[in-house]
Amino acid sequence: MHYRKLRPMNQKLVLLPALLLGLVCASASSAAAQKSYALGVAGGAAIPTGKFGDSASTGYNVTAFIALGVPELPLGVRLDGVFNNFNGRTVLPPGGGAEIETPRLRVMGAIGNLIYTFSGTTAKPYIIAGGGIYNIKADTTDARSKNEFGFNGGVGATFGLRGLAGFIEARYHGISRGAADGGNVQFVPVTLGLMF
Repeated sequence: MHYRKLRPMNQKLVLLPALLLGLVCASASSAAAQKSYALGVAGGAAIPTGKFGDSASTGYNVTAFIALGVPELPLGVRLDGVFNNFNGRTVLPPGGGAEIETPRLRVMGAIGNLIYTFSGTTAKPYIIAGGGIYNIKADTTDARSKNEFGFNGGVGATFGLRGLAGFIEARYHGISRGAADGGNVQFVPVTLGLMF
């Protein structure tokens, strides 16, 4: 059977989620506690920032994830699948001339995160940070999708909601992209979700 050798960059990206998961499992063993997990879904506005905000306007975000952790420990792992869709903008070309309409842009991602939860009574605040692969595609007939590495970090809070857990979250996403492809993509989704 033939196996294709992964390039060094791809090896690092494949190992990232495994290392994060190993860290939580090791913590669980040392605490002699049983692992727990939660499934979550969220949605909200995706707000472009920086230079990306000059060519895109606010769109929407949908996120689904699995969170792994130990109730006795504040540190956990969250594996996210994200989908963002940004509307285009009417802009003036750099050299002048007639206004043009930039295309809509779709950004999907598979992201591994560490999450640290603080203690609380009615709400539990947390911080989240990680990285992964984002797939970017403009909504034009001849555009091709491209995979790029990116990172994210933000804050949120969980709260009880009639037997479920609700949460609100804001995260910054930064995706490295060459100038020929339109430059870096930066945005902040502000989402509301549920965990089961």
